[in-house]
Amino acid sequence: MSSDGDERSTTVGNVRLSSVVQGLPVRPIRSFAGQKHYPGLFWSVTTRTHLKYESLLERDRLLMADFDPEVVGIATQPLWLVGDDDGAARRHVPDLLLSRSDGSFVVVDVKPADLVTHPKVAAVFEWTSRVCASQCWRYEVWTGADPIVLANIRQIAAGRRSEFVDETTVAAVRSAIRPGLTFGQLESATKQPRWAARRAVLWLLWHHELRADLT
Repeated sequence: MSSDGDERSTTVGNVRLSSVVQGLPVRPIRSFAGQKHYPGLFWSVTTRTHLKYESLLERDRLLMADFDPEVVGIATQPLWLVGDDDGAARRHVPDLLLSRSDGSFVVVDVKPADLVTHPKVAAVFEWTSRVCASQCWRYEVWTGADPIVLANIRQIAAGRRSEFVDETTVAAVRSAIRPGLTFGQLESATKQPRWAARRAVLWLLWHHELRADLT
């Protein structure tokens, strides 16, 4: 679906993912009492928009994509894939579409690890993989990340929005950087309020000016 809400249909060979990644979700995210998953909105620094997600696992993949400096575009529920699979009619919406700085695209399906091997799910993912391969699109089935890495990225994300970071404090942190410093040592070295220094450190980590062992 285009960014102005127009539905567009074409063959797989004529799909322009550069346009798709800027479009709207092709189906709504539903919320109702008693549902077993948790939909919501994720604010993306990459797109400067809210992105809809259908589950907490999908939200985690959005966070990982937003943190990845090589990802320059993100779309959720980006397109319908419809076609014949050796006599079986397939109709599937991947969860995410990522555009990368090298001009490539990644189609992503997010699913808990214990459901990936379910015969119906596996059949749809295998078909989707073949469709993507036919167009030289990368395809990924994502079941989660290292929980320690994910927890650290969630912590870093607290400082990701530039509008809440003081430029003077960021400059002070940059001047105080020395390899091997702990968070506390770097914050103390800035002579700035600790809360402001912490947010500036997180901002620099999110934007990869600072690096840390996230494991």
